[in-house]
Amino acid sequence: MSKGNQIPGNFEVLELDILGMECVNCANSIKTYLTKLNGIYKVEINFTSEIAAIEYNPNVITKEDITSDIRKIGYDVLEDDDEETIELQKKKNLSSARNNIILSFILTVIIAAISMSAHPGMPDTPMLVILLILTSVVVFRNGQKFLTGAWNALRNKTSDMNSLIALGVLSSYIYSLVITFNHLLVLNISVLNSTHEVYFETAAMIITLILTGNYLETVLKSKTQTSIKKLKELQSKFVNVIRIENNIPEEMLIPFKKVRVGDIVIIVSGDKIPVDGHITEGYCVVDESAMTGESSPIEKKQGDSLISGTLIKNGFVKMKAVKVGKDTTLSRIIGLVKEASNSKPKIQRLADKISSVFVPVVVSISVLTFIVWHLILSKPFDVSLLYAVSVLIIACPCALGLASPMAVVIGVGRAAENGILFNNVEAIEKIIKIDTVCFDKTGTLTTGEMHLKSIITLNDILQNDLLKYVFSIEKYSNHPIAKSIFNYCVQNNVDIFADVNNINIEDGLGISGFVSGKEVVIGNGDLMTKHGIDCGSYADANKNGNLFIGIDGILSGLIEFEDKIKEEAKEIVSKLKSKNLGIFLISGDGEEVTKSVADKLEIENYTFRTMPEDKEKIISGLQAENKNVAMIGDGINDAPSLARANVGIAVGTGQDIAIDSADVILVKGDLRNLIKSINISSKTVSIIKQNIFWAFFYNILAIPLAAGIFSPWGIIISPVMAAMFMAFSDVITVMINSLRLKYVNIN
Repeated sequence: MSKGNQIPGNFEVLELDILGMECVNCANSIKTYLTKLNGIYKVEINFTSEIAAIEYNPNVITKEDITSDIRKIGYDVLEDDDEETIELQKKKNLSSARNNIILSFILTVIIAAISMSAHPGMPDTPMLVILLILTSVVVFRNGQKFLTGAWNALRNKTSDMNSLIALGVLSSYIYSLVITFNHLLVLNISVLNSTHEVYFETAAMIITLILTGNYLETVLKSKTQTSIKKLKELQSKFVNVIRIENNIPEEMLIPFKKVRVGDIVIIVSGDKIPVDGHITEGYCVVDESAMTGESSPIEKKQGDSLISGTLIKNGFVKMKAVKVGKDTTLSRIIGLVKEASNSKPKIQRLADKISSVFVPVVVSISVLTFIVWHLILSKPFDVSLLYAVSVLIIACPCALGLASPMAVVIGVGRAAENGILFNNVEAIEKIIKIDTVCFDKTGTLTTGEMHLKSIITLNDILQNDLLKYVFSIEKYSNHPIAKSIFNYCVQNNVDIFADVNNINIEDGLGISGFVSGKEVVIGNGDLMTKHGIDCGSYADANKNGNLFIGIDGILSGLIEFEDKIKEEAKEIVSKLKSKNLGIFLISGDGEEVTKSVADKLEIENYTFRTMPEDKEKIISGLQAENKNVAMIGDGINDAPSLARANVGIAVGTGQDIAIDSADVILVKGDLRNLIKSINISSKTVSIIKQNIFWAFFYNILAIPLAAGIFSPWGIIISPVMAAMFMAFSDVITVMINSLRLKYVNIN
């Protein structure tokens, strides 16, 4: 049945995790099948994330019908809300695939050993029986998914790598099976009596090699699917709230999803903020770096807003919930990551494109070979059959199937040696197409740690004496900036005064106390004003987050902080510019700090105070201008833009969520590896294309030979030789060519 042309009035969206897809064509086959069902309006299937988004009319077709239909065509289905089951099932499937490869490899080694000992000629009867049994296990047990996939592709009138694999396996297996029955049952079929070769090892070898390649791709692909789960793990499962029940305030512990707008949420040191809101009581120091990119923890007091997913480093507050559930900042980021991940462009595998034409062409050539030799040229049946089978065997898809995985494995290994990890195979292809690079600032171009930049002394006080006053008080504070001062003073052997008393931590302002009888005040401009200290011409210095130091009512000094730019940052920006790449700096930090970094790195395009959803919008805007964008970041706030970008690149020193949302990880945070990742990707893609070209071109040359065109001149390729040539093509066109990746220059 065909689906209607109109959108159903009450259609719903169903998200399913689909397991068992081997290639992009598998996803396309499922989509083609589902769109033919009545009641389904739209289907989008992402092969990489293994997620299907299906718009359907529940009055026409049910969720159960859809999942049942998908299972009927050979794929497993898990619903999106059963996350733990999904993860467990995927791990179980990966473990099962690994065990399947091990068994297939062991059996293939035995089959090959027996076959090699018997060639040329027929193995004796016991060995022939063993070959038949072992090969049948490899083909129909270990290789079952290929045969099922090929059958499903045939039913949907398409072809994919499963079609090629099944063709190569079954051609050699069925041919050998017929020869075996003729020998074992003494059928004395005249057309087969002159044949004394079986090719079970060819069938087994194809299954084992392709299983290995698919497993390696699955391992890489599976690493891209954990970012949403880890984002959700940031959310507290239970929240302590005060709710008015029957005009009586009642404190209760409730699940996150049940927090209502207007509830008073209680948050203490070490808690992650569960919802968005504003402080009604208390004071705290909040680390917002993961959400906003702010390099320094921020002091918050009554009336200030708090963002979900951020962390309270110190303090106690009561917060009125303003945005809850799916409306919180963290929930919106989760949604953005999910949406961006599922909207990544699908890259059609070049080998699959070739196979869609290659399969029917090879089958046609094989059939035509038999017809010409037997029916037109009147050659014996067995001779004609040998030519036809030789065509099928020499056109075995093994080289095509391994062209990409072999190069990828070696390329990824070479990258890992240089501190570069690829979260998925597609990143290798996409990174070389980028023309625009967007950098996060904090933790990416800078170290992400606050350091003392300079100390300004006023009113003739010596620097060491000023630091003694500061050190004597700040050692009583656990504020991150206080700790930075503490570490600096320890490293520089600064002494402290013994007579320290009346320490007072001023909420959101700073700290004060008496040191050796003198009142010392350390904090921002508001604290100075509170204590009647005139900052004079230095008042504007507060905008940069500097600390004022007042002693006995007089401004005595300032301490400037900075987030240092990474040593290699300027060199990398320069190299990227030399490649004619557009450079953007997207920061959640303030204007002056961002501009300072941009100026030092000679980056003309930059934004500041950019929230996560705005970062993602900037990436989308650039893509709307037909730009291929790479985003480089390290924080939770970068996760949506990393997922939205054509290529997301995370520095490995950053947040786990950013790393898992990215396509490429620079493990040590060394930006020099960005250039290496581009270069090694370029080399890898080049070799993949060479592998596919030579595997395909080899078949173009070899098929006519196998078809017997040169037999009048004594040049004949038997199935045995065809199998040997097939193996030779694997070694030359795939193995040796791919091994070059180990030695190419990637600097």
